[in-house]
Amino acid sequence: MSTRDYVGEDRKERLEAYRGYAGLPPLVGLETMAEAATIGLSVTDSVARLKRLHWSLKRLHGIFTARIAATPIYELKMAFSLHAHYCAEHVGEFAKRVREMRQPPYGLEACPDASLDLFFDEILAAPDVESLVLGLYGHAVPAVHRALARLIAETNKLFDHPTYRICRLTLVEMQDVQQYGEEAVRCLVNQQKRESLRPWTSTLERLLGAAGDLDGTHEPTGEAVDRVFSAVP
Repeated sequence: MSTRDYVGEDRKERLEAYRGYAGLPPLVGLETMAEAATIGLSVTDSVARLKRLHWSLKRLHGIFTARIAATPIYELKMAFSLHAHYCAEHVGEFAKRVREMRQPPYGLEACPDASLDLFFDEILAAPDVESLVLGLYGHAVPAVHRALARLIAETNKLFDHPTYRICRLTLVEMQDVQQYGEEAVRCLVNQQKRESLRPWTSTLERLLGAAGDLDGTHEPTGEAVDRVFSAVP
């Protein structure tokens, strides 16, 4: 059964037929009654995803701040500063939510997956502006966006509303980051550079595959992927 299957399929028709008084949306408009009766994610699954998102936003924040000074383009300095601020704010929100759902130790300082950590190491070590922008905005930010959207779609918006709300508000800003990033990639990374970076961007995708995607919801490939840019300290 998927996380959105019904608890008792025989109740589905009655729940779908429910209408609020005078047509008012039930459950404050969060979900229909039928949707609210779905199982959603378990606490264990929800926390596991939150911890991966927390770690990923923390690593993104570190990359943005680490590369501000050496980046020669003023517009990118501004973008990295704002995007680092977004990440820092949301890191705190995800950490707080994990603490609300679990007893200590929370494991927030531990890397959730070695391949995921290597994925961010590679982007941090990008040797030039083009590869950095492509790694950040062509791979890391879309992976965070994808993980947030998947959690929102699969959790129960009523019973796990704090998680839903945190992810929804984070997604709004990450959509802004992704939109800017797509423009940055378009402006700064020409086709020739993309082709030269293809082996490296393939490495990034293989690392996400080895991690089961950023949120760990896919079957990990188990592939041992070698370092490329981050091989040199």
